[in-house]
Amino acid sequence: MLSESSPHYLLDGWVLHSSPPKQWRTPAFSALVCVGVCLTISFAAAASSGLDQSGAALARTSVQLWLVSVGAGLTVNGTSFTLVPIGATLMTFAVGWLVARGFTAKSQIEPVGFGAKVGAMTGISAGLLSAVTSVGQTSTSFARATFGAFLVIGLAAAFGAAASTKTRWLGAPTRLVSVLTGASVSTTLVLLGSAALTFALLASNLNQAANIWASLGPDSPILLALMCVLSMFTMTLWATATIFGPGFHFGPDATVDLTGNDLGLLPGFPPLAAIAEPGPYPSLTAGLLLLPLIAAVLGGLATYRRLAQTTEPSWASAVAECAAGGAVAGFVIGLLTQTASGSIGPGLMGQVGPASWQTLLIAVPLMAIGAALAGTGAHYRSTRDKSAV
Repeated sequence: MLSESSPHYLLDGWVLHSSPPKQWRTPAFSALVCVGVCLTISFAAAASSGLDQSGAALARTSVQLWLVSVGAGLTVNGTSFTLVPIGATLMTFAVGWLVARGFTAKSQIEPVGFGAKVGAMTGISAGLLSAVTSVGQTSTSFARATFGAFLVIGLAAAFGAAASTKTRWLGAPTRLVSVLTGASVSTTLVLLGSAALTFALLASNLNQAANIWASLGPDSPILLALMCVLSMFTMTLWATATIFGPGFHFGPDATVDLTGNDLGLLPGFPPLAAIAEPGPYPSLTAGLLLLPLIAAVLGGLATYRRLAQTTEPSWASAVAECAAGGAVAGFVIGLLTQTASGSIGPGLMGQVGPASWQTLLIAVPLMAIGAALAGTGAHYRSTRDKSAV
């Protein structure tokens, strides 16, 4: 029995699900538009660089700029640039989110499946573009381009569709919602605190940043300004790694942590003026370690509040779920800081950013303990209040 309004039909007792082109049409258009918008932005950035390039070279540069934004890395004349430009990645994510939300505004679509389809098609496109544009002495990683585009655009499309269809946390089970809520609160607070610290340090050294800008004499001040703004996201993650203790480094020996820094000469880039002068820091700087602990406690309280809305948790379940939320937050923070580590040139610039995985190894237990303490306190107070009634 076949019905045009039904997505399936019966044949010899079996239910066969059809695969109408419409199921792939929206993801395909979303992927196409997303790639098109991203390449247009990259083309505008490449065109404003002031470099004298032919049309083909400009197009290739535009494609490679977008691939770098999704983590593909870049190799030029044997020199690797593997640091992920977080600011540009967030721009790509925002484009994917907006496009997905626009295309799913009037449909009831499953966000995770939609994101997977958009990510898969975008990843294939990125891989093909990487292969086509990797000529001569300039190349991008095929594997990183494919996986990076799949991950960034796929997640953006899934969250965009979830926002359009009002699907909370991509349709995660109710039991996980409280954990994810607390983790998002803790992660957001840590990143906001790190951003505030970064901007405060830059503001205190604004004259030095202005002098660096003047010494560069940029041919394209708009492009340099955009690069400075986007780089602040990476520096925020460096500040996050510093707040947790491990800090970050320029080269194998020059480091910045809560005790001080021993950096020598830095590249002439205005935002780097936020890094304090070499030498030990005041002992009060160690108080910054309280920031992630406070964020973990507030995230734990958010987890408990959400959990208490759906059930009456026991002490063990309250502590376990709050600790899980803190651990997830620490894991996400560790992964984010790891993306801010890599190579941005030869010599000392060959390894820049937080030390490998150290932030994650500290953040997970620290955030879990802080959130667990919050869960313990919240449960004790809730039990006491009920006993008093």
